[in-house]
Order: sequence, then structure tokens, then C-alpha cells
Amino acid sequence: MVGSPRPSGTTMNQPNFFIVGAPKCGTTALSEYLRGHPRVFVSQPKEPHYFSSDFDYYYAPGQWRLEHYLRLFDDAGEEHLAVGEASVWYLYSREAAAGIRAFDADARLIVMVRNPVDMVPSLHSQMSYMLDETEPDAEAAWRLQESRREGVGVPESCRVPEFLQYGDAAKLGEQTRRLLEVVPREQVKIIVFDDLKRDAGAVYAEALAFLDVPDDGRREFAPVNQNKTHRARWLATLTQRPPRPLVAAASGVKRGLRLERLGVLDRVRERNRVVARRPDISPEFRRELAAYFRDDVEELGEIVGRDLSAWTEVE
Repeated sequence: MVGSPRPSGTTMNQPNFFIVGAPKCGTTALSEYLRGHPRVFVSQPKEPHYFSSDFDYYYAPGQWRLEHYLRLFDDAGEEHLAVGEASVWYLYSREAAAGIRAFDADARLIVMVRNPVDMVPSLHSQMSYMLDETEPDAEAAWRLQESRREGVGVPESCRVPEFLQYGDAAKLGEQTRRLLEVVPREQVKIIVFDDLKRDAGAVYAEALAFLDVPDDGRREFAPVNQNKTHRARWLATLTQRPPRPLVAAASGVKRGLRLERLGVLDRVRERNRVVARRPDISPEFRRELAAYFRDDVEELGEIVGRDLSAWTEVE
């Protein structure tokens, strides 16, 4: 059951820290940097979303048992001082924080935030890449939110319709405040994406200190999870959402050849992926987003303890 407390007789190879989001705020980059530290273990996949039980997420949380979730950490050992995962929708979820707290009252949570005016088009691009979004224009997708909230115009390929509510998803002040109503402030580290971009090494060092992990001397921090698109969308549909008969056939081939990791689909996905600059949104739409998020940004600034008003000061 999601939100179940730790079973008795727990061992070190269970998560004690969580990067809880938000999406497109540097969570993948930070989790990959931490994964490279010899004293840190990050699950694979990095974002199982076990505790966001209010979303019918990709891994069908209603069918996922605690023992299945904990298997993600089987390879963690005594050498790992910090064991964790990075599920980007935990912050948006209304249940994840309480579930994590019930699981481990001492768990440490890392929240990553970003200017919502930039986050909205970036999230739209990611949802398009993941084939959950079919409207190619970010502004047009923004205008579809109300109808989609009523269940009208939600793409058949969209796995979680709530993730297309870009306005809700990017209200990071509201989400962070809600999380802090459940988790003590001293157990939460808030990182601003601007800081990660400006000095990834400093943010990495701060994260290690927060997790009580010694510095490993790392000084190189390559860009991670840059904006992507597909060379051919039809091929992406085939490889990222393969038809059930194809999956069954591939499984049969693997069993017959006794090959557990053919990796054919992974290679096709990689060749169909291209890093591309995201189209700019119009100045008018940017002003609209700035006005929409102004109060939420002010709230986030109060929580973080710094002036973030420049995020919504758009000419």
C-alpha cells in the first residue's frame, strides 16, 4: 500500500532521501551528478513515483506493492550513506509528501524550483517528447487547459491528464508551501534552477552537505536532459508506446534466444532523438504567464528567502 511505513527490521538499502521535483527544474541533472558519487545510490529508474498515489502514473501505483518498490534499492550497500530516488511529480502530488513521511519520518527531501514562465514551455516540450501532448504549440496547449480539465480534448496518448494542466503544475510556491505543512523545514533543501545553471558545482556541494555525504572532489558537470525532439514522430510512437503484440513478440524472442537485454528499442530511440532548441514563446504570451504566476512567485520567494520578482518582471 502506498504510504505504508517502513517494515520492521529495515536495512541501509532503503531510500532515505527524495528529490521530489519539480519537472524541468534540474532534477535529472542533480540526480545524475549524485549517482556518480561513490557514497550515494540513486534508483534505476530514477523516478518510480511510488508515493504519488493520486496520479494514475505510468507504473500503475495501485498495483505496486512496497516490496516491489524496495527492490529498486537492492544494490545499495553499506558504503552508500545516502540512498534515494528522484520522482519529479511528488511535489505536484497532494499525497506524496505524507506517504514519504509515513515511510520514513527522518527522510530528507530536495525540492528544485524554476521560473514558471520558463518552466511552462519547457514542460510542454517534454510532454510533447513523451507523446503525452499532441498540440505542438505551447500557447495553444495552454489555452486548452480548461476544456481538458473537463475531460475534453485530452490526447488518447496522455497517460496522466493532470500533467497537461500547466498552470497548476508550475505553481511551485503553492506546492512547496503544501509540502512544508507536512515535512519539517530542516529536512527540506530548496534549490533554484538558476543557481544550478550558474554554478552546478556549488549546488552539488550544497546537496552533498545536506545529505551528510563527503565531497568527492568532482569538478566537471556536463549538461544533462537538454531539450529533445524526435526526428520522426511515427517512429517515436512505435518505440516509446509499442503495440502490445510487438511487446509480446519481443519478449518471446528474448526468451527463445535467452537474451535478457537486446536493447533494440533503446538503440532506435537513441537514433531518433535529437537535441533541439525550444521555440521561443511570444512576448505577449510571456507577459500573460508572468501575470498569472506573479502571486505564486512572491509566495515562493518568501519561502526560499530571496527576491524572485525578476522572474515575473516582463516588459
